[in-house]
Amino acid sequence: MERLYRVYQTFELWMFKGGPKVHALAFLSLCAFALLVQSLSSFQHAEWRLYDQGVRILRKLDLASVHNTLANEVVIIGIDEATFRALPEPFALWHGHIGRLLDAMRQAKPAVVGLDIVLPSQSYDSVVPGIDRQLMLPLLQARGQLPYVFAQTLDERLQARPIFPAYTALMEKGQLASALLCWDDDSVVRRQMSTYCTSQGTNEGLAARMAQVLAAPERGLGLIDFRRGSPFNYVPMHQVLALYQNNDTAALQALFLGKPVLVGLVLPFEDRLKVPTPIFAQEPQNSRVPGVMVHGQLLRSLLNGGLLKSVPQWLEWSLIIACCLCWFGYGIKKNIFYWTLFLLIPAASLYCLWLGHVLLPAALILAAKTSYVARQALEGRRVSHQRKRLTQAFAGHVNPKVLNSILHTRTHALTEDLKPRKNTAAVLVVRIHPLAGYSELSGQQQLTAVSAFYEAVKVAVQHADGMIDRLQGYEVTAWLGVPSRINRPEQAALEAALFLKRSFQKWGTVMKDLGMPVSVTIGVASGKLVSGQADLQDAHPFVVMGAPIETARALAVQHGVKAEQHKNEGQGGVQPCVVVRVCKATALAVDLKGLQADGGDTDLAGGNSYKLVLE
Repeated sequence: MERLYRVYQTFELWMFKGGPKVHALAFLSLCAFALLVQSLSSFQHAEWRLYDQGVRILRKLDLASVHNTLANEVVIIGIDEATFRALPEPFALWHGHIGRLLDAMRQAKPAVVGLDIVLPSQSYDSVVPGIDRQLMLPLLQARGQLPYVFAQTLDERLQARPIFPAYTALMEKGQLASALLCWDDDSVVRRQMSTYCTSQGTNEGLAARMAQVLAAPERGLGLIDFRRGSPFNYVPMHQVLALYQNNDTAALQALFLGKPVLVGLVLPFEDRLKVPTPIFAQEPQNSRVPGVMVHGQLLRSLLNGGLLKSVPQWLEWSLIIACCLCWFGYGIKKNIFYWTLFLLIPAASLYCLWLGHVLLPAALILAAKTSYVARQALEGRRVSHQRKRLTQAFAGHVNPKVLNSILHTRTHALTEDLKPRKNTAAVLVVRIHPLAGYSELSGQQQLTAVSAFYEAVKVAVQHADGMIDRLQGYEVTAWLGVPSRINRPEQAALEAALFLKRSFQKWGTVMKDLGMPVSVTIGVASGKLVSGQADLQDAHPFVVMGAPIETARALAVQHGVKAEQHKNEGQGGVQPCVVVRVCKATALAVDLKGLQADGGDTDLAGGNSYKLVLE
């Protein structure tokens, strides 16, 4: 387990570092993941749900234009509950009623009649003498006068169910077609019947055969166009038979002349199929519609504009890869790109569907979402890792407010600020100089004095938004301007030194009362410093380098205190004191305010150093 954890840590750090290789590997992994998920059958359910919503939206938006442009509208003759009440015989013995319906259609002269009714597989003359003749005679009379197609189903062996030979002998070639409709894995009918959902020996679909009779162009395979056509109404079969019985040819022709006609069951719970959008006028909220209406919608598609075609697979894959580009980028640009895609993908899918092409958007949305979330997760984990490193590096060294500001910096800015950079900053070196008698104190007393000294320096530096770098022995080093940038680091350094000088009176008195005589020198220098986090194997320290460090340290050496000690001896012995010495660059940056020349050090900062005068 420990080895695996180390491998994980190594991989995580490698990801945190970024670079072209990391970004390329992550991008390829996201592309592979999106393409793999898109190929899963379970994912297709989500794809089809979005497609169904698009169809419904287009039907609502396009009622006035598309629905009224159908050149070949389909008429439905429905066998509903009222028809069953009007025709008392069992449905299996409706030979005479179907025959009269064929005779009525001969008078009405439709373009083609498709009967979604399965004819018997055997003779019923033994049950009702002469019943076969009641259907055979109309079939014979319809030859050459009425183009019709009868539906045929499958038997238990998935082969075409046989029809009583006396009926098929009276039919012309091509007047039998399959009643099957093809549905997807979620049990929704969306496509034309194809070899995917048929068996060997099965006839062509009912709607496709009717379209052939009407000499419609060959459409190939595709999806049923549910955008087109108003919701279906139907003419009850018993009303058609009543018009025929009354010899009302004009009424029949007004309903059916020159139009494709489908005949089938329209019952509440029988022969119902689920479709992407409701198409039954009497049930506007129900997407389970009678099967004859699904045949009718398919026939509409074949006769008016054709089936819907899916975009090529290579184009869909290319778009998925393009959506994975959400992995790249930082900050607001990445967010704008992602949300633009998130809104554009459904709109583009809807536009393609309006043009007659099917572009399923779920895989594209998944690719964009996965890439965006993966990038956000990596950036979040990187920030967490960086904040942990920063807390370890800066906790106790900078003002808590400054540390909190650093920890809540934006990801990209935080990463950039930790990289090595060169900028103007100030260095503050504070040094204790033990006086006579200090070495005779016990170790606990010396440690107490130094601890009080450290605390005083820490308060002064952090008050000026600086950073304590080292608390070691008798010397403290601090930075002002790194890691948190300050507009005038020289001024901040002098303010910290002045704060120490003012507070030393109280602190020095305490030390004197404890019998711990010490003096302090403070060296202040400014200039260009290189700062940043060093990337070591087991640690990531914040490092500051530059010539001002050595200058400040040289200004804080002991010989700068001797004159003050000598002056204080005339005031009753050796007294603790604080001397603040400033390099020339710092003095010029603050316009020499509160400073006076200290002419003994011409070797520092290319000229005289200055002492801070407490006004």
